Amino acid sequence: MCGAGHRNLFHMKQEMIERPIDVRRMQPRERHPTIFATWNELPADAAMLIINDHDPVPLYYQFAAEYTGQFHWDYVESGPTTWRVRITKGQFADPGFVPKRHAPVPVAVPLKFVEPLELDTRPIFARGETPCTAIDQAIASLIPGQKFVLLAPFDPVPLYAKLEKQGYGHRTEQVDAATWRIEFSPSARVTPSTEKVACCCSHPV
Repeated sequence: MCGAGHRNLFHMKQEMIERPIDVRRMQPRERHPTIFATWNELPADAAMLIINDHDPVPLYYQFAAEYTGQFHWDYVESGPTTWRVRITKGQFADPGFVPKRHAPVPVAVPLKFVEPLELDTRPIFARGETPCTAIDQAIASLIPGQKFVLLAPFDPVPLYAKLEKQGYGHRTEQVDAATWRIEFSPSARVTPSTEKVACCCSHPV
């Protein structure tokens, strides 16, 4: 009887220190506020379990930028349809995970003939989806020196730091109440960083 009581107490403790957040059930705009509000409430050594229908690696970038040394990232499940990531709060010299960086293959193209690559994320958000894959694929497909233009229904502040680490400056223009146009340009003054500190993409996770 005593053993069963200890087991029940252990499971109760586990439930108290690991808070699941199923972002699949949330609207895109609700996800980041919910995640970070929960994170701020967590005591040390507690954790969140993020459940998503795609790899939430953009969230890692924001944690790496804002909470360096204060979190540990652990993939509990990695697709193909469901991803579960445990993010533990505490002091960690090693975050437990570092995204792989793929070096772009230089392509000799006269830059004056290369049009900016434009991606409109508004229809994606309107469908209740997140443009994680679309943004990552667009960035990966850029020809060296090519500009990247993003149309979004909000100001994608977290994306700025991520692309700055990759050597891109940006210029933001609010076209109307529901449209932001951001032009990312390669900066000759910035050398692409190989540091593991980065930040989140523009889209909510």
